[in-house]
Amino acid sequence: MKKLRWDESLSAARNARAALPKLARSYFEKGRKLTAKPPSSAALHRFRLDTKALRYTLDLFRPCYGPGLERRLAVLRKIQAYLGAINDYATTIELAAARLPPDAPERGRIEALLSAVARRKSLAFRRYAQRIFRDPGEERRWRNYLSRPRQS
Repeated sequence: MKKLRWDESLSAARNARAALPKLARSYFEKGRKLTAKPPSSAALHRFRLDTKALRYTLDLFRPCYGPGLERRLAVLRKIQAYLGAINDYATTIELAAARLPPDAPERGRIEALLSAVARRKSLAFRRYAQRIFRDPGEERRWRNYLSRPRQS
């Protein structure tokens, strides 16, 4: 995620107007790239961090915007929830592999079950994310909204 350039001579709203649409553009570009093909776990993790950074950044500017910002934050929270669950399954699989002997019969069942759930969650995330990131109008709506804070 790019760093915000802050001009101390401007209000928070004017800084938001200057910086947040660019952050949204960058985020949508990453989202389109991520959903173009099945992503690696490392790519999902990086995108999870990007989502978190954008969400927290937008949250800081909440006083500058109206209720439309809450809808955008809800989208980011949902993406974070998907990616967090996917990461939790991957971590649990690694923990099970580290703790159970390779020949333990329950190890294979646990890994298979967790892997199947993780695949379903990944597919659900991908479908949700594709609806958002592949709709060119969605990025435009985000950028337009972020370019017009209520306060000047």
